[in-house]
Amino acid sequence: MMRKARVTTAGLAVLLILSGCAPLVVGGAVAVVADEAVEQDQGGDGLF
Repeated sequence: MMRKARVTTAGLAVLLILSGCAPLVVGGAVAVVADEAVEQDQGGDGLF
C-alpha cells in the first residue's frame, strides 16, 4: 500500500509541476483520496 501511495504522490507532484491547470489536478487528487478513504472505511466501490 505504501508503494502505491508513493507512486501516486510522485505522479501528482510531477503533474503539479508541469501542469498549468494545477487547481484541476489538485481537485482530481482530492477526489481520488476521498474515494480511497470511503473504500477503506465502508468497503465496496467507494464514491465512484
